[in-house]
Amino acid sequence: MKKLFLTVSIMAIVSVLHIPCSGHPTAKNVLQKAYQKCQSIQSGHYEMVKRVKSTSSNDTTLYRSACDFKKLSDDTVFGMIFTLSGVYAYNGSHNNYLYTGKELVNFDDSTGTIQPCNLWANDIFNSKHNIPFYTPLTDKNSHPLYINKLQDEAYTYSLSKTILDGKPCYLVNICCPTSNIETLNIQTTRHEINIWIDKKDYMPLQYAIALDILSMQDTLHQYEEYKLTAFTPNADESKLTMKTIPETIILKEYEPYKVPTPLPKGAAAPQWSLPTLSGDSVSLADLKGKVVVLDFFFKSCAPCWEAMTVLQRLYKKYSDKDFVVIGIDPVDAPQKEEMETFLSKRGITYPILFANRELAAAYHIYGYPMLFLLNRDGKIVAIERGFSKELEENLEKHLDVLLKQ
Repeated sequence: MKKLFLTVSIMAIVSVLHIPCSGHPTAKNVLQKAYQKCQSIQSGHYEMVKRVKSTSSNDTTLYRSACDFKKLSDDTVFGMIFTLSGVYAYNGSHNNYLYTGKELVNFDDSTGTIQPCNLWANDIFNSKHNIPFYTPLTDKNSHPLYINKLQDEAYTYSLSKTILDGKPCYLVNICCPTSNIETLNIQTTRHEINIWIDKKDYMPLQYAIALDILSMQDTLHQYEEYKLTAFTPNADESKLTMKTIPETIILKEYEPYKVPTPLPKGAAAPQWSLPTLSGDSVSLADLKGKVVVLDFFFKSCAPCWEAMTVLQRLYKKYSDKDFVVIGIDPVDAPQKEEMETFLSKRGITYPILFANRELAAAYHIYGYPMLFLLNRDGKIVAIERGFSKELEENLEKHLDVLLKQ
């Protein structure tokens, strides 16, 4: 499972916005004019800055990108051809994309992959949300914002005036309905969207999405901001062909992701030795003679939170037995204080270890959470992937047998 981002997919605001603008402008009037502005743009070059704070971190990630695009009404994948180059400020890593209508190329400074549309159109379509566009300009329908299943009476709009980088703007605020995910004990307590729209020409200059999420008495915050820093209405079409890729880039044919074959039951669990939050270390070899549950998780994985609650109950229930629960996080940065706060808010007291992705690969992890139940000899008895209401019952059935052996 990827890191939790509860931001709803953004769609079709325009269906409810066909209101003429007369007298004092309203939020919907302004959004309608912004929609018309975006509809009029068929090609261009833009530069964008994206800032994201995920639920699992106190830090903000900064990403800068530049894109040339030209919309095509007959293209069913992106609705345009484009070239996009971006860089993450925190580590300087680059990602580049080129879509010609016939192929999608993803490359860095030396290598890349190529996906011909006649072979991989579905894969391209299903993964296109991973490409960080400034969507008011590039989306096929050119909406200034896209809210899934927008129902007018469920959303609250307000309009104010402000200044953004010296430009007079309208600021449209949209308060979206809160929601619950009962199976995961998650509640969205705030879902707010703001759009800064140039008063002069109704260009959307910036939009931001903020979420507050309540889980197990812990309030998590997520924020995304997309800012248009430059725009010209003409794309450099020489960049929209394969000739723009440097000859030094080695391109390989795209290979779809293959789910790893799970480790076989009865196999010895791969060995490891990892540091604890207290600064000590523990190894799997140290646990021989005990029944062990290894829980691979990461902090912003909502199903992981539920699995951890189950494991905490089992950890306490069988505390007088030769039973150990070990949580292993191979995804998050090893920040001791953040992890301690995360665990404290959830009442988790069993040991938590940081690991690297190589260990996750050794265990053939292909989704989170992923739990391994080991017998006293360190051999795999059962594997549980994801969270279900049956997880606790399934584990207890095994434990009642293993702890008697």
